[in-house]
Amino acid sequence: MTTQTLKLNVKTGEKDGKNFWDRCGVVFVNTDDDENITSLTVKHNMFPNVEMVAFPKRDNDDN
Repeated sequence: MTTQTLKLNVKTGEKDGKNFWDRCGVVFVNTDDDENITSLTVKHNMFPNVEMVAFPKRDNDDN
């Protein structure tokens, strides 16, 4: 299993054509040995004690 880490940034302002960003969280992309995504875990600074997890849609899901 491999995990990729992606930074979440939010634009906080702009001055003289330059953008300013703050890091607001991290997304962890978990994959199996065949590089298929098995789950996503999000940690966000607006919800410091909450671990958010998402799974990809399965073939037998109705939605």
